Amino acid sequence: MPKESFEQFVRRQKEKLDKAKKMIREVKKDLEDLEKKIEEFIEKPLKDLKRLWEENEEEIEKKDDWVTAFSFLFSLPFPETSPSFLERISNKFLKEFDWKKFEKKGFLRGGLGLFLSAFLKKNIESYISSQKEKGIKEENIKPIEVHLKVKELPIPLWCLGYQNPKKLHLIIEGDCGEFTGEKTQGGKIIVEGDCEGCWTGRYMQGGKIIVKGSCRDWTGEKMQGGKIIIEGNCGRGTGICMKGGELDIKGKVESFERSSTFSPNNQGTIIWKGIKIWENGNWTKEGKEMWERGEIPVE
Repeated sequence: MPKESFEQFVRRQKEKLDKAKKMIREVKKDLEDLEKKIEEFIEKPLKDLKRLWEENEEEIEKKDDWVTAFSFLFSLPFPETSPSFLERISNKFLKEFDWKKFEKKGFLRGGLGLFLSAFLKKNIESYISSQKEKGIKEENIKPIEVHLKVKELPIPLWCLGYQNPKKLHLIIEGDCGEFTGEKTQGGKIIVEGDCEGCWTGRYMQGGKIIVKGSCRDWTGEKMQGGKIIIEGNCGRGTGICMKGGELDIKGKVESFERSSTFSPNNQGTIIWKGIKIWENGNWTKEGKEMWERGEIPVE
C-alpha cells in the first residue's frame, strides 16, 4: 500500500475532529432538551409546594411548639414526586422564596425548616413503602441523597432535618440554625458548615449527624440513640440530659452538664478529642483520670 502523505494524514485527523465536534454539539443539545423536560416535570410539584406554604403560613404561626407544628405540617397533602427530583424542587423552592417576610416574622425560620423537613420525610417514606411493595427488604433499599444549598440564604434556617427518616441522606451545604436534626429517626445529616444555633440533635433517636464545623449550646440534649459527630467545637451544656447514643466531639467543649450528662441514666457514649470518657452510665478509665485531673469542663 502507498504510504499516507502528510496532507492525507492532516485531512483524516480533521475529519475525525469535525465528527467529534458534531457529536459534542448533539450531546449538548440532548442535555439541554433533557434539562428543559426536567424543568417542565418539576414545575407542577414546585407550584403545589409554594401554594401549600402560602395557604398554611398563618396557621403555622399559631402553633405553640415544634411538635405541634410538625404534626400539622405532616398532615398536609404534600406533592408526591420522584426521589431523584426532591433536591431540585427543595432548592428551587428556597431560591424563589419571598425572604422579605422574615423581616417581620422571625418564626418563619423554624416553620420553613419544618415545612421542608415534612416534605422530604413524607416523600422518602412513600419511596420506602413503594420499594417494599416490590419485595425489596428495607436494608437493601438505596438511600436518597439530597443536597440543600443554604449558603446564599439571608438567614440560617432552624429545624432542618427534623425527624429525619431512614434512607434520607441530607447534606446541608452551608450553615444552619437551631434544632438541626431534632428527633432524627435514621438516615444521615451532614452539615458542611456550622450549626450556629443551639440544640443540635435534640431528642435524637437514630441515624447519624455530622457537623463539619462547630455547634453552640446543648448539643445532643436528651438524645436517646444514633450518633453525633462534631468536627469543630461545642458550647455550654454539651450532652445535657443525654440518655443514650454516641456523642463524638473533636474540638473544644465550653462545658458539659455536670449532673445530667455524667449520670448513671446516661447509657450512651461520649468521646472527646479522640478519647472515650463515658460509656454505659460510668466513666471510662481514661475519663475518670481526666476528671480527677480537672481536665473535663463542667458546670
